[in-house]
Amino acid sequence: MESKHLIYLSVILDKGSITAAAEHFNMAQPTLTRAMATLEMQAGGPLFTRSRFGVTNTPLGEALARDGRAIIRQVNSAQEQISRHKLGIKQNLRIAFGSLLGMSTMSIIIEKLVKELPEISITATTLNPATAIEGLLDDQFDIILAPNSLARWSSNIHQELILKDRIGIFCGANHPLAHKKVIQIEDFKELDWLSLGISSTFEKQTEQMLTSYGINSTRTKVVFRNDAIILMRMLETGSYLAALPHFPTSIIKKEYAIREITMKGTVPIERDIYLMCRGSIKALPIYEAFNRIARQVFKTLSKEPLS
Repeated sequence: MESKHLIYLSVILDKGSITAAAEHFNMAQPTLTRAMATLEMQAGGPLFTRSRFGVTNTPLGEALARDGRAIIRQVNSAQEQISRHKLGIKQNLRIAFGSLLGMSTMSIIIEKLVKELPEISITATTLNPATAIEGLLDDQFDIILAPNSLARWSSNIHQELILKDRIGIFCGANHPLAHKKVIQIEDFKELDWLSLGISSTFEKQTEQMLTSYGINSTRTKVVFRNDAIILMRMLETGSYLAALPHFPTSIIKKEYAIREITMKGTVPIERDIYLMCRGSIKALPIYEAFNRIARQVFKTLSKEPLS
């Protein structure tokens, strides 16, 4: 079973048709079709079904396509290594983090790290926590910063608490609840919300918090995927509420005229931030430097007035 056939399969399924994949590879469609026929013969079963809407994977096809995608990532990684070598860069650190951390702290952490270790390069990616963790497990990243809610962990992954945090409710300075001294559950009725993501383990924490407040349903108008800047701009209009991590949001809220609102007697829901890395780099100086610098930055910003 040739690696190139697995790559062909992954691109066919990702693009949805043999025609689109053939254009991607700049090859004749019959050639690609014959390659898939060979792969099906070797695999012992159909890899996808065709219809006028494109191709649909079979379980066998999707399993083999995952191997194809892994090969593509390895090839891309090798090409990046070659490019970095030509530029005189000896080591690259792949990090991932959420959009709010990206806006509030990561530029400071990355700048300090590059100054301390001038021979390294950094590839920084903004992702939701669940996707970042999957990428770490799949060797797409070396280090991630994310809230941790997973009960099961790979023995190849090291994790440690780096910052205690909680979820808060935020609104624009002109929102009807922004200056109200005593807020009741009834005040949340008929109000519009924004969200940084839904349908994941981490967003269930938000649901848990709102339920503990007695808010059993929200009218969410817009859901943002990995883009907190647009959310913050809409939030500062004063027309919406949003449940967000307290620490990063509090750091940037003055820039966007954002306020945090609280209800008396409520118990905060934790959303602690963990530093996670692949076990293979835990003992390396580059991880020690990132860990130390990140902790220093978080500690300094935590001591600054956030209100």
